[in-house]
Amino acid sequence: MLAAEDNVIFKNALITINVSPVVYKCWLQHRQMNYSDTEQFGVLIGSRLPDDGTFWIEKCTTPKAKDKSKRASFLMQDPFHQKMIDKEFKNSSGEMGYLGTWHTHPQSHPIPSGIDIKDWLSCMVSNSDRLLLFVIVGQKQTNVYINLNNNLEKLTRDNNG
Repeated sequence: MLAAEDNVIFKNALITINVSPVVYKCWLQHRQMNYSDTEQFGVLIGSRLPDDGTFWIEKCTTPKAKDKSKRASFLMQDPFHQKMIDKEFKNSSGEMGYLGTWHTHPQSHPIPSGIDIKDWLSCMVSNSDRLLLFVIVGQKQTNVYINLNNNLEKLTRDNNG
């Protein structure tokens, strides 16, 4: 399914999210498949046309040395994540930027926690000029969440294709 040039698509009536195969593969490789696995996470970098419901997730970061991670929580605090956003923004002449965050859950079909929702609301307030995407990668399913008209919409895809 992951042909080199084929984006992985998450879609509903209003939104289309194109995920590069490299990013999707990264998410799948970081799933919490064993009890000892800790949450994995990072930022989403890509683009969106103004007033258009189509997103392109081209890159993502992964945990770095100054980040902290446990089985059911994480703290993204390494400066690398922001530096990567800034670098991609500059290298693309402003076309690519911060689209949101991704993280894993040790569940087959992930459900956002209260902490997830609180964090997402904080991110939305800090970035009120744009729609943000929030991805939770489970063992068997990946969910993308987006706030549309004050309603948290979920776009879902089984991890086996």
